Amino acid sequence: MKLKQLNNLAGFSLIEILVALTIFTFAVLGLAVGTVTITRTNNNSHLNAAAINLAQAKLEELRAMKNTVFTALSCASYSTSGCSDTQAASGKTFVRSWMITANSPAAGMNKIDVKIDWTDYTSQTMTFSSSVAQ
Repeated sequence: MKLKQLNNLAGFSLIEILVALTIFTFAVLGLAVGTVTITRTNNNSHLNAAAINLAQAKLEELRAMKNTVFTALSCASYSTSGCSDTQAASGKTFVRSWMITANSPAAGMNKIDVKIDWTDYTSQTMTFSSSVAQ
């Protein structure tokens, strides 16, 4: 009878330890995946903010031009020569292109579109628009 009591007090069985370790492993893996996702989302938000700032700076630069200088710009498409530049921000290279459409969205107005392209883990593009009087 005394031998049976000692077996009950011996501790955890190997099966119990393996089950506990498996549960712990899945919990830690879940946290690791969550950490990677949060890091990627944070980096993406940081790059989006940099792209927005670069686009806003270019829009403000174009809007601040005198009317004679602005109308002399010929940027009918994003690929027109002289209608793009490269900027570095947040450790990435951003390609900034702009297009000016006359008499859009209404007569006597010019529509300015600024497109920002960059690559992090995939290609990203953002386009911003504004209008100025002719």
